[in-house]
Formats: sequence, C-alpha cells, structure tokens
Amino acid sequence: MSTATPLALPSSSATDRPLNEEIAIFRGDCERRYNFNSRWDNVLNIAGLLLSVAIIAAGVYKRSDLATILGGFVAALVTAQRAFPFGQRAMFYRVLIGKARNLQTEVEHGMLTIPAAVTALETLRIDYAQQLPMGTSLQSSAGGK
Repeated sequence: MSTATPLALPSSSATDRPLNEEIAIFRGDCERRYNFNSRWDNVLNIAGLLLSVAIIAAGVYKRSDLATILGGFVAALVTAQRAFPFGQRAMFYRVLIGKARNLQTEVEHGMLTIPAAVTALETLRIDYAQQLPMGTSLQSSAGGK
C-alpha cells in the first residue's frame, strides 16, 4: 500500500526568510517615505488652493493690500514646491513599493533563485539611493535650464 504525499505550495525555505525580511524592511522604509512625501504634497496643494480662494476674496472686497500679501505667500509656496518636490518623490517611492512587493511575491513562491533575488534587491536599493527626485535650485532656474 503506497501512501501519497500531498502536494504543497512552494514555501519559503529557511534560507529565504532573511531575504524576505530584508525585502519587507526595504518596503516598509519606502512606505514610510511615501506617506511622508504624499502628506506634505497634499498640505502644499491644499494651502495653494486656500490661498487662491483668499486672493479672490480679497479682490472681491477691494482689499488689494491683502491680495498683495497673499500673492507673496503664493510665491513662497510655489518656491517651496519647486525646492521640495514631494509629489515626485511620493511617486518615486510608490514605484519602489510596487517593485518590492513583486520581488517579495516572486521570492515567496520560489519563482526566483536567491542570487537573482539578491541582485534585484540590490538594484532597488541603488535606485533608492541614487535616483531620488531632487528639488530645483535657484541657480538652475535663474540660468533658464
């Protein structure tokens, strides 16, 4: 009488666990940075909308002095958005989160060899370190670039 062994889904072996943890840590860091940048992008966008409405209200009530001051705040807000591109950074981290999730799924289901998965994680970390969108400096914007 033969006993058949049940088929099991591919599971993470003991050697995959540290790699899965490394990917999870990387993804968690990207998610924290995504949330930070997304939150500040939303704050700056909402502030811009409120300032725009306030400028219109100042114009309706013939308060050109107040509209001028609010216009200065708009200029400062636009400068802050150029110097700190929170929206672009949020999208950057969102892409890395997606790639890390895909990598984690492939590792968990045994679709990648350990060396290939390590190489993919290294590539994500290099992207993380080198390709972060930077703000525009005053020098480059003054030069017309």
